[in-house]
Amino acid sequence: MSSISNLVGSNYYYSSFFNSNSADKNQSAAQKSINNLWSSYNSTASTSMNALSGLSEIKSGVSSVMESYDTAKQTFYDEFDEAISNLSSSAKTVKEYNFDVGKDPIIKTESTNEDGEKVTSTTYSKDMQAALDTVKKFVDDYNSTINFLSDNSAVSKRVSRMAQNFGDTTYRSANYESIGINVSSDGTMKIDEEKLADTIADDPAKVSRILGKDGLADKAESHVSLAKGQRDNLFPSAKSMLGDQLSAAALYTGGAYVNMTAIANTGNLLNMMF
Repeated sequence: MSSISNLVGSNYYYSSFFNSNSADKNQSAAQKSINNLWSSYNSTASTSMNALSGLSEIKSGVSSVMESYDTAKQTFYDEFDEAISNLSSSAKTVKEYNFDVGKDPIIKTESTNEDGEKVTSTTYSKDMQAALDTVKKFVDDYNSTINFLSDNSAVSKRVSRMAQNFGDTTYRSANYESIGINVSSDGTMKIDEEKLADTIADDPAKVSRILGKDGLADKAESHVSLAKGQRDNLFPSAKSMLGDQLSAAALYTGGAYVNMTAIANTGNLLNMMF
């Protein structure tokens, strides 16, 4: 805007000339119009630059909010995908598992400790230990999925309903408890290892029926399938989560921001003209 100073500095010469040539009224009026134009521009430019500074802060704030939103969304889906993938894998394993662990899968021995008390120790056969580990993995993955969905139930109604769906183990708690799997009020489960081992040894068909293709594993796969189908609609959009504030900020940081920049640049055009 260096030409502004030049123009203002030239006013003295214009004034001297026009005062000595008072007959040229049109030129005097033109000079006055130019001075008024600059005065008006300086006032508008100052106001515009202040507004532009405020809009810049809004734009920076919106960018920060959207970055946080994107991070939260990505974290949610990363954890969701991991939980669902783990449960899907372990459910499939249990659904196809053969719980017939053969003869003598449980060995109990008695000994006497230093105080003269009898102590019973239990060891499992390789097949029994593998069966127990398989059920434990499945239960752990199921619990992790319920906990994740419950912890994030406030994210959306879909997530809340999904947590309730996975928690339907409470409806068949008596069946699960009969083989050594206790169910809490939120649907999560805890294994009574000794009872589960005894049931596997005595009635493997019962364990398969309650946990296998017609039992909990099959139910888990149905829940997993539903969860995968609704996946992309679980986390709310930025607009629905942040509400009208985001739309208002977008208005002021979009076209309005461009318009204010254009006003601030008017001086460059005036410099070129005069």
